[in-house]
Parts: sequence; structure tokens; C-alpha cells
Amino acid sequence: MMRLMISKTFLLCLTKICICFLFLVNVTVFSQDKPLSSQTKKQSLYTDMNEDDLMKTTNDLITRKEYNKATFFLSQHYSNFSNNLRVNWIYGYALSMNGDKKQAEAKYIKAISISPDNKNLQIDYARFLYDMGKIDKVASILSKFMDSESKNAELLLMQANISFWKGNLNNARKKIDRIQEIYPNSKITNSLVQQINELSAVYLKTNFEYQSDSQPLNFFAQHINLEQYKSRFLNPKLEISSYHFSPQKELAIIVKASNKFQFNRLKLIANLTGGVYKNLSGKADWVGGLNFSKKLIQNLSLNLGFSKKHELGTIASTAFNLTSQNVFGEIDYKNKWLLFYAGYNQQFFEEDNERKLKDNEIQSIGTWVLTQPISIRKFNFQLGYSYSYTDAKDVLFFYDNEGVGAYDPYFTPKKQQIHSGLFIVNYKPTKKLLVEAKVNYGFNATIRNPYSINNIEVDGFYDETFTPVEYTGSISYNLSNGFGAKITYINQETFFYTRENINLGLNFNI
Repeated sequence: MMRLMISKTFLLCLTKICICFLFLVNVTVFSQDKPLSSQTKKQSLYTDMNEDDLMKTTNDLITRKEYNKATFFLSQHYSNFSNNLRVNWIYGYALSMNGDKKQAEAKYIKAISISPDNKNLQIDYARFLYDMGKIDKVASILSKFMDSESKNAELLLMQANISFWKGNLNNARKKIDRIQEIYPNSKITNSLVQQINELSAVYLKTNFEYQSDSQPLNFFAQHINLEQYKSRFLNPKLEISSYHFSPQKELAIIVKASNKFQFNRLKLIANLTGGVYKNLSGKADWVGGLNFSKKLIQNLSLNLGFSKKHELGTIASTAFNLTSQNVFGEIDYKNKWLLFYAGYNQQFFEEDNERKLKDNEIQSIGTWVLTQPISIRKFNFQLGYSYSYTDAKDVLFFYDNEGVGAYDPYFTPKKQQIHSGLFIVNYKPTKKLLVEAKVNYGFNATIRNPYSINNIEVDGFYDETFTPVEYTGSISYNLSNGFGAKITYINQETFFYTRENINLGLNFNI
């Protein structure tokens, strides 16, 4: 009897345990089935989206110019259409309109890999590259679809602009003539025709300047430049300058001719200059040079060259033909925030037995950085910093019979360093008028200055601090497309002298 009761009790407990276990299993399965059902439903939304629905929704968003929503929508479905021509094509367009040029180009390239012979796709890609300024790639694509019989005015105008930007004016004019032949009353070429006329015009630039400094050395100078662009390899320029010095009553004349050569495939510009420098108290000497400007990457360029130029900075240098030879290198870089420059110059002066001058060298290093213009209404502001270092191998500082010292015949700074702050502001109240001001303030400047015990010869050097400052102001006014004027005033204080310069420039477009 006892055993029977125990057995019933055991079976009852076992039954309850089984019921509880089954209940827990059902609850667990039910709880797992719920998210699986939700996830399946969510996945089905993407899986059920077909190509036509995707294209329709995307086109609607693009039509409403909701490019950000369009790119987001496409990104949610792209994995299912990554090898689809239409989806990659429209995705590239949406990304480009949304400002993501890098990803846009990748999608265009993917679309072209799917359908390499699709002409409309290639042309749309060319439009995209054209807006990005990648004109070499655009020219390559258009050459596949354009010939002398082509009538697509949009593409002909693109080719005309590319030829103009590359300096091939004759080819640009041919494309314009073709557009005018097909559409005689079209005005789409008017802007380009005006740009070509302005570029190929003869430019006459004149400048009249007067300078007075504390040496004392005063001069009145006239400069005349004639320049005309004919082609990539023919861009001649003629420069004539004359200087009248007082109270020394000396006269110097410089005549130079130059030509600029453009090598588009190399992204290289070469400028060759040659001329004559004549001081009426000395013999004539040649001046000139050769420099190369190379675009390394986007926004970064390198300039290298050699030049021989006249020197007219001191009283002594105005009495004979003094020239120097220079080897230089410069780097220019810019982005949307900053402008940057760095340069090096090695200056060589030849021995002059008549004046008892030995070979000498002056090395200079300079760099500056400026913010891009910050616009507030009609004002633009720029802030920056500059540094320069100049050092002469031999310091040419001599004392006269009265014990007065001077640099003769040119300035020879000894380990001069200048740290400066830059501030530039311009104001453009109208399209024709521009007012500019610039301050270059040396907040930390040092130099090794010569000293003499008996005022007969230099006995040594000591460290001297000074505050170089330069103020520049100018007003420019363009009376018309063919004539403009600019007046500039400069007040500068250096370690060697202070100077004031005022000059008037008149530019004519003949």
C-alpha cells in the first residue's frame, strides 16, 4: 500500500514537471519566433523592391532635388543591385549632385565596366568630369563620339572650352564656327568668344613710379609692357624701363623680350627672357633668364629657374652696371582654407677688379601662409604669417673719409631673420572699383650688424633687433573692358632705410 502511494506521488510530480517544461519550451519558441518574423518581414521589403520601383523612387527624389535622401535610399538597396547598370548610373549622378565626387566617380566607373559601349553613359560621365575640371579625361571621352560632322552643340561647346583652357585658340574658334553653322542664331558661344578676344588682344601696360628713401636715393621710373597671346608656344612680351635718379643725376635703361611656352601634357610652363641693361655711366650688360613652372598635383606647383638681373638698390649701384645672377626654387600650395608659399634664392655677384670687389653670394629663404579670403558683405579679409632669412657670405660695409659707414655697392645682410604678421583687407563696392590695404608687421627681427672701433674698417658684428614694417594701399578702377587704372602707395621701414613709393598703372586692351 505504501509503495502504491509513493508511485502515485512520483507520477504526479513527473507529470507537473513535464507540463512546466513544455510550457517553458513553448514560451521560448514563441519569443524567438517573434523577432524572426519581424526580421523576415523587414528583409522582404528590400527583397521585394524591384528595379523599376527603385528607379521610380530615386527619380522622384532627384526631381525634388532631395539628393541626400536619394543617396541614402540607394545605399539601403544597393547590395541587391550592385551589378545593375541603371542603378550604378543613377547612383553616380545622385552622389555627384550631393557633393560626394569621389564616390560618384566610382559608381560611374562601375556602370561603364558593366556597359563599356553605352554612348549616353559615357557622355554623362564626361559631363561629370567636365564639372570637376578633369578636362583631359573629358577630351579623351569626347574624341570617341565626336567628329567633324557632329551636331551636338553642348558637346561642341565643351570641346571649344577645353581647347580654350589648353591655350589652343584656333581649335576653339573652329568649334565655335561649327556651332554657329548649325545654330546661326545661338548665343551660347558669346561668353567664350569674348574670353578669346580678351586673351588674344594686345595688352599695353604702363606704370609711372616715384620713390624716395632715407639713403638718400630718389628716382622717377617709367615702365612699358606690350604683350599678346597667340598660341601655347607664342606668347611674346616686350618690357622697357627707365630710371632717373637724383640727386645723383644717373640714368638707367632696361629692355627685355620674353616668350612663354605651355606644354599641356607635361603640365609645364617655360618662360624665356633676354635683354640689355644699360647704365649711362657704365657699360651695357645682358639680363634675362629661364624659369619652369610645373604643376605637381592639384593645388601644388613648383617653380625653378635662373635669372640675371640689374641691381639698383643703393646710391653706389646707380653709378655703374651692377648685375647679379640668381638660382631659385619656389613652391605654391593652396586649399579651401589656406595659401602657402616657400622659396629659396641663391644670389651670385661676380668679381669686379676695377672696383676691387670679390665674388660674393647671398642666400635667402622665405615662406608665408595666408588664410583664404574671409568675406563679410563687400569686404574680404586675410590673415597670415611670414618668415625670411637672408645671409651674405661677405658683408660690404665701408667707411668713407668722414667716418660715415654705408653698404657699397649693394646691401649684404648678415644672418637677418624676420618674423612678420600679415593682414590684408579689400573692399569692392562695385564691379569696377576695388580698394585694398595690406600691413606687413615684423614682430621679431634680428640681424648681425657691423661695428667699428675707429670708424675706418669693420671690426666685428653684434646682434641687433629692429622692427620692419610695410604699409601698402591701392585703388583700382576699370573704366571698361579695355582700360583700367591702379594707384598704389607703399611706406616701408627696413633695417637699412625707410622708403616711400607711389606709382600709377594704366592698362590698355588694344
